[in-house]
Amino acid sequence: MKKWILIFSVILLACGAAVYVSLPPLPPEAEGNRRNLWAVLLHYRWVDRDRQKLEAARFLIDNMPYHRGKGRLVHVPEEMKRWRREADSLYASVRLAGMEEKDWQDSLKRMRTKRLALLKDSVMQEAAIDDGWFDDIQCLSYRFLVDHIDNAFRMWRRSVFARNLTFEEFKEYLLPYRSVAEYGFHVSGREWQEWFGKYVPVDGTAALREAVRGYNQAANNVQGLNGSNRREVPAGQYDFYAGGKLDCVDIAHYGCNILRACGLPVVVEFNMSYLSLPGRHYHCDVWYDAKEEWRTFNAQSALPGDRDWAFSQVTNVYRMTYGARKDTPYFLKNPGERVPELLDDPCIEDVTSNLRETVTLTVPCRVPAANRLAYLATFHKESGGLIAVTWGTEEAGRDSVTFRHVLPDVLYFPVYYAADGVKAAGEPFYVKIKDKRAEVHTLPGIQTGVQERETLVLRRKYPRKPNMVKVANELVGGRFLGANRKDFSDAVTLYEIKEPPSPYFQDYPLKRTGRFRYYRFQAPKERPRANISMLEWIASSGRGYANVLPATRPDMLRPADTVRLAEEQRWVKLLDAPWKDMVWKAEYDGNRQTAPGAYPNITLWLKEPQVVSRVRFAPLNADNGIHGGDWYRLHYWEEDGWQSVGTVQADYEYVVFDNVPAHKLYWLENLTTGQEEMPFVMENGEQRFLYGDII
Repeated sequence: MKKWILIFSVILLACGAAVYVSLPPLPPEAEGNRRNLWAVLLHYRWVDRDRQKLEAARFLIDNMPYHRGKGRLVHVPEEMKRWRREADSLYASVRLAGMEEKDWQDSLKRMRTKRLALLKDSVMQEAAIDDGWFDDIQCLSYRFLVDHIDNAFRMWRRSVFARNLTFEEFKEYLLPYRSVAEYGFHVSGREWQEWFGKYVPVDGTAALREAVRGYNQAANNVQGLNGSNRREVPAGQYDFYAGGKLDCVDIAHYGCNILRACGLPVVVEFNMSYLSLPGRHYHCDVWYDAKEEWRTFNAQSALPGDRDWAFSQVTNVYRMTYGARKDTPYFLKNPGERVPELLDDPCIEDVTSNLRETVTLTVPCRVPAANRLAYLATFHKESGGLIAVTWGTEEAGRDSVTFRHVLPDVLYFPVYYAADGVKAAGEPFYVKIKDKRAEVHTLPGIQTGVQERETLVLRRKYPRKPNMVKVANELVGGRFLGANRKDFSDAVTLYEIKEPPSPYFQDYPLKRTGRFRYYRFQAPKERPRANISMLEWIASSGRGYANVLPATRPDMLRPADTVRLAEEQRWVKLLDAPWKDMVWKAEYDGNRQTAPGAYPNITLWLKEPQVVSRVRFAPLNADNGIHGGDWYRLHYWEEDGWQSVGTVQADYEYVVFDNVPAHKLYWLENLTTGQEEMPFVMENGEQRFLYGDII
């Protein structure tokens, strides 16, 4: 190598200009870092003479102008480096010792206990960083790129999971040094492979799931040896070695980059939104050569093929690529045309069809001459009520747009982006597949141009979830019992649940009353889960019991219900201990999203027989009803997007809006708390939500 460097230096000194001219030009953005990038290209032309490596280097350099990252390490304290080495050494000492898994897990657990005790009171010096933005083409060095490229080629030829990749596939799935847009603190594949390659089997008959499992175990256990991240300053790769602050983006980023470095063709993908949940999620996807298919997984918590239930709820899914793609809005847009931020990226690819069935659809759209693109948006609370999830280009005549990645059973809003905001380009619609053909449907009861107004009484901002409906159904057959013997051998049934309870806190007068010392809710024998989220044992205040507090009023679900409030002073709730000793229990904490479902019953242990006249309870539920005291804003959909009716504070478990445009699609927004919301229509005075009720 020294000989080659000497010869190469002589060539540069003697005829440097000729060498520069003989190589393809660098992107203009390379100004200021040309020396490093030329050195990489010259290295693979004259030193390590390899045509494919040279082409791979060109691929990375040519696409660098589309990538940048935030943050880089300036100085890492020796203590931090030692902290990482120690964790890796401890894990390797048990994991690679040839022990059975249970044995090395037990040994590691003992090590972890001792190490965390030592680290508990230690204060580590922070790393010095520059948290600015850095263009990849301006900051990557010759040494970084050569180390990274050489490792990628070595693993391509060695790994049973990568060796059948074509060169074009290799360049996208194994070669790139980054997997997530705008991530800084670059680490070369060579460095990651040196740390983790020993835990990820890729030779011979290695199995894909075992390779990923090896990584998951290593990542989780090394983080476990270091405890939670207590540092205030980001430290790049060193943040990976402690838990507590990594979100799904971080986990996917590290998982993809490390597994690539170890020889697995992995990419990072994200769903633009969920049908009925807030947020989005980033996950990994690995090419499974044996089946010639992609397999999604969440690094550190799942394996390829363990399909997450949430994938059935996603809208369009995008892969983050390294190479720029000419079929993205970034390149397709007209000069000056506005593009939604998440889609204004040259390095994305719609891969929804890998996960769910999609169709190509041409739909009528009103798009102004200044725009070349239209979008299909879905409801998304966190983005002002809409988020564009896929794009299409206009057809001849400018009255229709073709979309290539349309999901069935999703309500889409055709829109375009103008300088002053999002504009409707057509009527909301959804697609049903019938006899292998796509049928376009519009929402029932929606009318445009109608001036009719009405008053809406609303009880929910989000529909009941199927699993919560199931919980309520499973309470049927549950009984409320009274007894005077502690073992309930003399129990009497006071009330039996014969219909699924609604997800509200309601009054249930007992069918039979008497003086009992012990009261119990007993779940059905075949479904022994006491999924009661709120429970009060109600007695008459006129009995003068001392072990009482004022009863919590039942939910008021409509204006007529409020007449019952005058009777509330008649009722109190019985206590079997000081309230501070009861309120920690799931059935008494007032939280509708918690319940003692791990147990078959709930018991009130009184000190003497007393009379319970009724019970008040709510089943476990997601608490998406109306909260008295919260502020709500009602929107309706029009051609110019979501329009606000106004803001109202709820007094009870319903909210009233007057003078509302009738026959529209509505969205009720809680301005005080909560995340889950879903549009709905009104039918015979009742809310019908998009998913579950209509689609």
